[in-house]
Amino acid sequence: MTDESTTAETARTHELAFVPITGDDLVMWLPESMAYYRASRLRAGDTPEQAEAAVEASRNRFFTDGELHPEHVLLAIVVDGEDAGWLWLGPWDEGGDAWWVWDVHVREPFRRRGLGRAAMQHAEQVAREHGSPTLGLNVFAFNVPAIELYESLGFEAASLHMAKSI
Repeated sequence: MTDESTTAETARTHELAFVPITGDDLVMWLPESMAYYRASRLRAGDTPEQAEAAVEASRNRFFTDGELHPEHVLLAIVVDGEDAGWLWLGPWDEGGDAWWVWDVHVREPFRRRGLGRAAMQHAEQVAREHGSPTLGLNVFAFNVPAIELYESLGFEAASLHMAKSI
């Protein structure tokens, strides 16, 4: 079964919704999201101090007083009423027109069902609705399934950082 047919099958046989995350849900989401981010930074080679600094920089840049910047869109991926993950996107620069997927996460029990593809297609739609001519993202090199998904959706590498342990 192809990814496109998987996405179509998910949409046809399950109720898929993208629901705003706000208020108390945002308060609960933020630590979980930042924990995943910290773990990804560590897996990518950051020291614990570097990973924590990246988490703090993200919090300071995007979550003023615990609230997400109003230009950004944070959505729960909901399948048949269950929390299947999240999608966070918004402008690269405050007031800018180029949009960025800051985070997309599909929870383990919901993976390999086309939800990542559906979330990315939804991200494109939201970015277009906000007048963005482009949609960018960052992906850690160890996340090969995500890289393959993004490439299949037409994303191309714009930059490549490489490292070697010595």
